[in-house]
Amino acid sequence: MSSAPISTALLSYGMSGMVFHAPLLQSVSGFHISKIVQRKEPTAAKAIPGVAVVKTVDEVWDDPSIELVIVNTPNDTHFEYTLKALEAGKHVVVEKPFTITTQEADALI
Repeated sequence: MSSAPISTALLSYGMSGMVFHAPLLQSVSGFHISKIVQRKEPTAAKAIPGVAVVKTVDEVWDDPSIELVIVNTPNDTHFEYTLKALEAGKHVVVEKPFTITTQEADALI
């Protein structure tokens, strides 16, 4: 049985997005990188044909087609972005550290 690839968004296209997340997602047929948040020069669009490069994370939360969000942003944003993604009904993968404090981790759990 074949199913559609999981529509995925990367919240940044810095080193971890470029070197780790995007290549891994592109190597697995079950994922499709649909959106990447990139505030500066849209280098992701050159590297990943067809990807939508957006300027804000709100454009990810507001997109009902996005199923999975990769939170690969600075550590101090992990709690806020993960919470917003979950509240928007998305599945989430968060880079380490999961959160900065155990209280934030408990709140997300």
